[in-house]
Amino acid sequence: MKKEIEALFHECIMNANEEELAVIKQLLDGVKRKQSKESGSYIGGIFGMSRKMENDVLEVTMPITPVIYNSLHIVHGGVTATLIDSAMGTLANMMLPEGYGAVTTNLSIHYVAPGTGGFLSGKAQIIHKGTKTIVIDGKVHSDDGKLVAHCTGSFFIFKRS
Repeated sequence: MKKEIEALFHECIMNANEEELAVIKQLLDGVKRKQSKESGSYIGGIFGMSRKMENDVLEVTMPITPVIYNSLHIVHGGVTATLIDSAMGTLANMMLPEGYGAVTTNLSIHYVAPGTGGFLSGKAQIIHKGTKTIVIDGKVHSDDGKLVAHCTGSFFIFKRS
């Protein structure tokens, strides 16, 4: 497997333009972030997500790079959904006692503007926390403050085995 990957990597590097080299670097940096536990997932590592909590609101930011573009050279809607689902899911799990987890059961997203600029910021806030489910409100903004998407999500609480 290593030889196959080395050959593919060499071929990609030799034929890459500047944008493609930047994409390859971002992908490798993301894997490295996951390996060093700087990121909890490959998605978070590759997309360069970072988070901060302030006043019961979890904010996850992500730089806008060619890795997350769609064919129109704007942020792919699925990546926007991944950003806000990551923020909301992380918040849900942060609110639970040791030994419990939460997973997304429903995600309703409304896209209101294209993802453009230097970065996207997803903010998540709990609307309701019950014994079986958590409901969270999420908003994604571009770096100029423009609303990109509004989302609500439901998360099922379970006991980890």
